[in-house]
Amino acid sequence: MIELGVKQKLYIDHKTDFGVYLSDTPERNGKSDCVLLPKKQVPQNAKIGDEVEVFVYRDSKDREIATTNMPKLQLGELAVLQVAQVNNIGGFMYWGLEKDLLLPYSEQVVKVQKGEKYLVGLYIDKSDRLCATMKVYDFLRTDSPYRLGRALLGHAHRVLRQRA
Repeated sequence: MIELGVKQKLYIDHKTDFGVYLSDTPERNGKSDCVLLPKKQVPQNAKIGDEVEVFVYRDSKDREIATTNMPKLQLGELAVLQVAQVNNIGGFMYWGLEKDLLLPYSEQVVKVQKGEKYLVGLYIDKSDRLCATMKVYDFLRTDSPYRLGRALLGHAHRVLRQRA
């Protein structure tokens, strides 16, 4: 099964002029889905059946797409990200991919500002899109580098103090 929001190994199923389609099985069985890996991301000398490590997210047209670029966080993880821009639906965070990550206003615990950094988690919203949240309490684990009461740079420390 191809998973949204995580690093995974997929197999080249077939080639097109604009890239290759990847599936979760080395041999297409007609039951598995495929996701596009754009031509500029395809490893040199790649051939059908080759395994490729990718991250799957949704493009600007809401289609699942694969990339060999790895973002700064995966589904269920935390990272400190910088705000690229703020508009009427929320903040957009730099996370290492071509499309910035949406931090909806409903998921902000403080109003974000362009250029500032904040601690966020990655989740899938009710519309099946990857989004950021500042409501990170449920993301904290005992092996996490982020702890309640621990000082962090920028505005991220506010998030941890609010849950204490």
